[in-house]
Amino acid sequence: MKLARHTLFNLLGLGAPLLVAVASIPALVHALGPDRFGLLTLIWAVTSYFGLFDLGLGRALTQRLAVVLAGGREHEVGPLTATALGLMGALGLIGGLLLILLAPWGVDALNAVPDRQEAIVATWVMGLALPAIVLTAGLRGMLEACHAFAVLNLIRLPMGIWTFAGPWLVVAWLGPDLVWIAVALALGRLLAFAAHGWFAWRALPALRGRLRWQRQWLSPLCVSGGWLTLSNIVSPFMGYVDRFVIGVGVSAAAVAYYATPQELVTKLWIVPGALTAVLFPTFAAQVSRNDAQAWLLFDKAVSILFVALLPVTAGLALFAGELLGWWIGADFAAQSGPILQVFALGILINCLAHVPLTWLQSAGHYRAPALLHCAELPLFVVALWIFSSHWGLMGAALAWLLRMCVDSALMFWMVWRLRPPQARRPVRGAWLAGSLALIAFAGLMWPNVGLRSAWLAALTVVAATIAWRMHMAQRARPF
Repeated sequence: MKLARHTLFNLLGLGAPLLVAVASIPALVHALGPDRFGLLTLIWAVTSYFGLFDLGLGRALTQRLAVVLAGGREHEVGPLTATALGLMGALGLIGGLLLILLAPWGVDALNAVPDRQEAIVATWVMGLALPAIVLTAGLRGMLEACHAFAVLNLIRLPMGIWTFAGPWLVVAWLGPDLVWIAVALALGRLLAFAAHGWFAWRALPALRGRLRWQRQWLSPLCVSGGWLTLSNIVSPFMGYVDRFVIGVGVSAAAVAYYATPQELVTKLWIVPGALTAVLFPTFAAQVSRNDAQAWLLFDKAVSILFVALLPVTAGLALFAGELLGWWIGADFAAQSGPILQVFALGILINCLAHVPLTWLQSAGHYRAPALLHCAELPLFVVALWIFSSHWGLMGAALAWLLRMCVDSALMFWMVWRLRPPQARRPVRGAWLAGSLALIAFAGLMWPNVGLRSAWLAALTVVAATIAWRMHMAQRARPF
């Protein structure tokens, strides 16, 4: 039950800000105008990507600290965290300095900037806040290692809401000034940094009097963080390169028909994200103890994701045309509806792959997923170019689906090879799950909305029944 409770905390922390975004973004677009709102979205994006200056050290710290705590080695907590946070603080300063120095060049590279100096100063403000943003990733990793997910989301929820509500309040009180918006966002990040630090200090009494730099932690942290950074750079790039290929190979207008359904389905990533954030330190501790329960937890996590997401993804596929027609328009739905159906199947497969990826990284196997992503990138780009040249948008969507299938299959295969002989058995219910997914998406053959609705209702009942049986079995032996 603890796993379910912590996952629910994460879902609330990740999902609630999206609701605020839905309400606040139209108001921001109207108040700021398209030019200034475009700059605001770039500030959000640049700050997020410069957050990669933690070089994966936040995730590496979570894994190492979970192992140390599981082994009862409290004397190592202080040196480990001090070394990791020292490295992250230095990287944050370097990233902030680069952001400040590159701000004029970056702003000049943009077309039709309404106020050059305003945009530069706003970027400078976020550059000053970047060290705190990077250090927050490390403090969050410490709290995750302690399984303090309720506290984490008590901080994450207002921080996520402030990302969208803060600019809206500034516009309402002070007008459409990007500098003051950046100040509000930076102050929110600084408060989040302070809150994470306070709760991490309280959650880890072993820190007191033991915070000191220790060179022996440099190599394992940097190696782990380096491979994680490679994955974190290549994988998101593959998530956007298809749009550029479509823009070059098909047309710029076609990108909208492709990217809109893709953006819609990828919001489902918050579900495996919420679960795997809880699984990561748990797997790390169990693997370090050679606990056989780790494999039971792995199989159950995959089952939970499948049961939770199958009705949602099947519903997106079955009613793709109706959903897009209601949301945007009939003409748009005619172009994007079939694309959404392909994406719905692909996102179901991809969300399941988050579990083996999390297992590999929590067990310290960072290198294999990173190399896999590097190998996938050129093959994916070639497949995109060939498929989109022959079959347009549908070809690009099929290339994306093929990548999801291959990536997921290889992730599960890498974990399979690491399973001990006694645990090398088919995942319970795998054939049943595959058959159920085929039956669910076979509902696309029904042209009548009523029949598709009945099909989805029956599927939801089946999924709910499976979920209830899993819950009752879990009460007998919780994980």
